[in-house]
This record gives sequence, structure tokens and C-alpha cells, in this order.
Amino acid sequence: MAKLIDEIQLAWNSIQTAQGTSGWNTVAVLPRHPGRFRAGRNFPDLCEALLAGFRTSVISRNEKFPEGLGFHVTRVNSEQDGFVWLALTRSPNGNLELFSAMVSDIVHAILDTGSGDHSLELRAFLGRIRAWQEFMRKGAVPLSAENEVGLVGELTVLEKMLEVGMAPEAAIRAWSGPLHGLRDFELGFGAIEVKTTVATAGLVAKIGSLEQLDDTNCSPLFLGAVKYALTESGQTLPEKISAIRAQLESNPITLSEFDDRVLAAGYSPAHSPQYHRRFSLREIAMLEVGENFPRLMLGNVKPGVISARYEINLEPLLSQDVGLTTALKKLEMI
Repeated sequence: MAKLIDEIQLAWNSIQTAQGTSGWNTVAVLPRHPGRFRAGRNFPDLCEALLAGFRTSVISRNEKFPEGLGFHVTRVNSEQDGFVWLALTRSPNGNLELFSAMVSDIVHAILDTGSGDHSLELRAFLGRIRAWQEFMRKGAVPLSAENEVGLVGELTVLEKMLEVGMAPEAAIRAWSGPLHGLRDFELGFGAIEVKTTVATAGLVAKIGSLEQLDDTNCSPLFLGAVKYALTESGQTLPEKISAIRAQLESNPITLSEFDDRVLAAGYSPAHSPQYHRRFSLREIAMLEVGENFPRLMLGNVKPGVISARYEINLEPLLSQDVGLTTALKKLEMI
């Protein structure tokens, strides 16, 4: 990865010293993929950019391109050899080091598809950019202790889904929490919301809205309760991510989509030394949310109440565990 970004940075530096007054000045990079990637600057702004070429037929004229803190994506008004060029450009106030890491990661996401299918490569390109968009929105800093626990819990449920036979492609695409999903996993007409604790006693779930446990238009709906202990023999967050990645290696597209979600959730491999806590699973339960489940939603609060955050003590409800296999069968996922 270092050699790749070094090549791109060298190209950026050469362009900076070149003569130019307006328009794009670009240099081809990655000679093993001739004509597909170019490092560039758009004069007179001179901000660094990566230009990626895709066949004209795979990009819709109405495609909405992501724009985030420190970067933007635009269509370059130039076609060559049947390619449309998309430019990922650093904003003037964008951090160059972070942008360089982003560019390197995105190029690898495209190359790792190994397909030569431009539509799949475009999906990988835009998917990884949107993940970086969300990562930057979260501050591009290591996860808080609470968010680290939350991500471990979601990954645990994902791991268990794979263990009981859910198709990896479906499981990864169902994981919507990192991508602004109302609930952590959206499965068909239903969903699973995951709540995780490392507390030595009790299991209190923080509910973020009146909609989160409302099954009016989302049924069946399950709350996954995950209890962990912090031990010396447990698994760190980076180790858990690596273990799941190993299961997905045979499907580069699904692996790329998993990486997108992990990044969007706020995890970057660059921050892995920060995550030294080790988690040992104590209990996991799937609780079906129904009429008698303790919850607040728009249908059972007084008129005038339009939003709420509240907490539920799940400990007395753990005996009602239906198990993940039953939950996924009810959701028609296995």
C-alpha cells in the first residue's frame, strides 16, 4: 500500500511544479492498469485528485456522487477510449495525509474486486468513498469506549449469522447500522437492533428514538442483547474484524462491502493499536419485540410527545430468548 500511495504522491508533486493555468493536468499511475487511474490537479486550485476511468455504459447521468468533509467527487467533462472519468478531489481545507490514506484505500478497494467488471468496480469505488464520508463525519478519530463496545456487539451478531448459515452477501448487506440505518440489521420486512454491555451486573439498553423499537412497519423486530466480559484471554476489536474478514476472503465483493461498513462505523486499521481491550462473550439473546415488550413508540405515548430517548432493563427479559436461528427463520433469512 505504501508503494502505491508513494507513486501517486510523486505524480502530484510533479504536476505541482509543471506549468498550468486552467483545467486538468494529470499523470497516469498504476501501469498494470493502463488508462484507468490518473493522479491529477485541477488548475488553478491545485488540489490533489485521483481520477478513475469507467466505461461510459456503467455510469448513470443521474448518479449522485458523494461529497464529504475534505473531499468531493465530480464527473470530468472528458471521455477517452470509451471511459468516463470520475475525480476524487481534496477540498482546499482537507487534510492531505488523511486524503492520501483515503485515495490509497479506495484504489485497493477497486483492484481487490479482481473482476475487471466496471460496474462492480464502480460500486466498490463509490461504496468506499461513502464509507470514508461517514468515517470523516464521525471525526476520523478512534472510537470512544462505548462505541467500541457497540461495534463489537454488532460484529458478534454478524459473526453468529454466518455461523448459523445465513448467506454472507445477505448478512453483510443487512448490516445497515453504520450506513445511517434506523436499526443495526434490516432483514426483509423486519430487523434486529443490537444492544451490548460489558457491565458486570445487569443489562440496560439505551434506546435512541421512538421509532427504534416500533414494529408497526417493521415486523418481525428483534432486540439482540449481547453481554461481554473484559478479560485477558478475550478477543480485541481488530482481531474480531480480522476473523470475519478471513471468512469472506473467497468473495472479494462481499469483503469490500464489509470493509465499507466497518470504516463507516468509525473503525480504521490505522487506529488498531488503540483497541487493546479484550472481550469474552458471556451471553447473547434474541428478544422478539411485540405488544407486551417494554418500549416507547409513537403509538403509546401521549399526544404531543414527538421524540424520546430512554433505557430498558433487559435482564428480566433474557429468559424470553428465542435464539438467533429462530429469529432468522422468522425473518425468512435462513
